[in-house]
Order: sequence, then C-alpha cells, then structure tokens
Amino acid sequence: MLEIEQLTKNYRDFSLGPVNLSVEAGCALGLVGANGSGKTTLFRSLMGTVRTDDGKVIVAGNEATPDKGGWKEHIGYVGDYAPFFDSWTGEKNLMNLGRFYRNWSMDTAHELASRLRLDLGKRVRQYSTGNRTKLAIVSALSRKATLLILDEPSNGLDPVARDSFMDILHEQLESGEIALLYATHHISEIEVLADRLVFLSDGTVVRDVIKEDLIEAWRRFTFRKEVLPENIPNVVSQRSEHPYHELTSDNGKITESFLHEQRVEQLESSIVSIEKIAVEILKSSAKEMNHA
Repeated sequence: MLEIEQLTKNYRDFSLGPVNLSVEAGCALGLVGANGSGKTTLFRSLMGTVRTDDGKVIVAGNEATPDKGGWKEHIGYVGDYAPFFDSWTGEKNLMNLGRFYRNWSMDTAHELASRLRLDLGKRVRQYSTGNRTKLAIVSALSRKATLLILDEPSNGLDPVARDSFMDILHEQLESGEIALLYATHHISEIEVLADRLVFLSDGTVVRDVIKEDLIEAWRRFTFRKEVLPENIPNVVSQRSEHPYHELTSDNGKITESFLHEQRVEQLESSIVSIEKIAVEILKSSAKEMNHA
C-alpha cells in the first residue's frame, strides 16, 4: 500500500531521512517518536504538502508526484491541521468533499459522526478542537481509503471519543484490506492496534520491528547479590538498592543465562511493557546520536 524509498527533507536546523519504509495491506504500523523527531515532517512529505529534497513515494502502486493527484484518493489522512470551511456546517463540508472521491459514502460519514458524538449540523467555527478532529476522522474514513495515515489523531479527543475511535480503527483493520500508519509519542494509543513498530529519532529510523518480537525479547529482572556482577549483557537500564538489584534487558534469554552463571539469588523475571520498551529505545537512540 505504501513504499518509501530514500525520502529526504532538509531544513536549516533539521533533516529527515533518508527514510526507507514499506507498509503492506493488513499491516498496522505504529510510528513512534518524541516531539520533534520528524513524524509530522515525514507525513507532510508523504502527502505532498512539503517539497522533499530526494526520494520516491509510491501509494497503492502509483507514484506520488506533485503533477498528479489521483494517488491521494487511496489515502485517508488526519494530520495536525484540518482544512475545513469554517462558515459551513460539518455536513456541508463532508458533502462537498464527497464530490472528489469515487468511493465516498455519506452513510458511513453519518454513522461515524453518530458514534463519535459529532453534531454535523453545527458550523465548523463552533466546533471545539476535539470536534474539529472528529470531523477530520470522519472525512478520512468516509472515502473508503486503502491507506490510513494518522498523525497524532486523538489529540483533543475526550476519553470516550478516543475509545470509540480505537474501536472504529479495529473494525477498519479487520478486513485485512487496508494499511494503517499511525504516528504518536503516546505508545499506549497504538499498543493494541499495531503489529509493527518503527522508531524515529532526530529524523532517522532507528528501529523497525515486529511488536511481538519486542515483547518476547525484553525482560525485567530482579535479584539479590552482594556485589553486582560486571558486564551483564544486553542491559539497557538498571538500579540497585543494596543488596537488591533491578535491570531491564533487550535480550532476556542471554541476560538470564548470564545471571544464572553468576549464581545470583532470588532471581525473578517479568515482561516489560511496550511503553517502557519504547522509552528505553528512544533514550538509547538519543544518547547514541549525541555521542556521534
């Protein structure tokens, strides 16, 4: 559904890429990064709202070029800005947008608006930030797109609306016919949906992994030892309160084997949350880039 080849965008004080990425139908990819990591720059580059310096983007087999706009018909996009006519109602905005998409469904738009508790009869200027976001979501999902590109789409949504939105995305993905690219710095939003995670730091893709592989590999260990062993392999963080120690490993099997060899006492292992893993990966990447 999406192929990105050597995509590069340079600003005076920031550079994105080169980024190489592909997303297949049925894949839910979570793009994870801190604020300023380049997520929005990447999405704007994909959508053609900023001119890139190098690289190629292919959407559903069609090269995304400025002189042709047909490729955008395959995309449902929610970004940091939703361009609607403020003097029009939500309903009128959606009906006008529907003229540009062959697969547009007003029935779907009305159903989604109802589930998100969005009053389409109000003028957009009367909408709160959250309701404007809801209108953008309805717009993105009513065109029957095969690629959903969502940049922090839950910003401004209340907890009930956010929960409804996640249910809607689950239903969209069940068909296996669409691909989802969801950018966030709150991993808990995408943790259940995503089957693949891409970590972006300072404009660079630092890790591209299957979510289940991370869950399987990472472990937290607690144990007792009078003297903490040196050179414990694969440790990404640790803390001690003598004689007890706690550490996080990105390869639990290797670390556990080493600790057994060191004859530590009261060794216990537990799963590490995806959110904790994400934090450690991004912290480690930031340190490596600062030392480079």
